[in-house]
Amino acid sequence: MSVLLLAIVLMSSSVGCTRRDTVATTQPEATLDELSSAASAWLMMKGKLPQNVNELTNIPSLKNKRLPTPPPGKKLAINPVTQQVVFVDE
Repeated sequence: MSVLLLAIVLMSSSVGCTRRDTVATTQPEATLDELSSAASAWLMMKGKLPQNVNELTNIPSLKNKRLPTPPPGKKLAINPVTQQVVFVDE
């Protein structure tokens, strides 16, 4: 009986122990197209591209979105020639 009670206590105490990334589950990722559109809007408003992609999250259309997670060995960057947001080698 005491072994069963101990098993129940241990199982119930471990239920809430898993870590969840609340930002990842509550905010959708912005697409590269959305980020590129935001970069174009930034360029029209300010006359220059942002210094880094993180600045684009202040654009109203991206307020509730997070930057996409780059594949391993890549990072987000703005191509100054095409004005597109792309993944580049780190």
